[in-house]
Amino acid sequence: MLAVLAAIDTPQGATLVRIAERTALDKKTVIHLIEQAVTQAGVTIYKTGPVYEIEDWGPVIKRSGARLALQGALNAPTLKP
Repeated sequence: MLAVLAAIDTPQGATLVRIAERTALDKKTVIHLIEQAVTQAGVTIYKTGPVYEIEDWGPVIKRSGARLALQGALNAPTLKP
């Protein structure tokens, strides 16, 4: 979900095809994750024509965390001393 939100978070928004390309997910999964972000995390997403835009990140998700997820930074293992 975080990677999808980061893919949407561009100055001009993003289309479904562009989001799918950036996340390497199929379009059906992208749509499902957008719906989850709205219903479960309180993210406000608008769709104007084919373009999705995030108006409000809601109370749960941080924009910086979503960007890290898209970059793959959150998949790195952490070592504990």
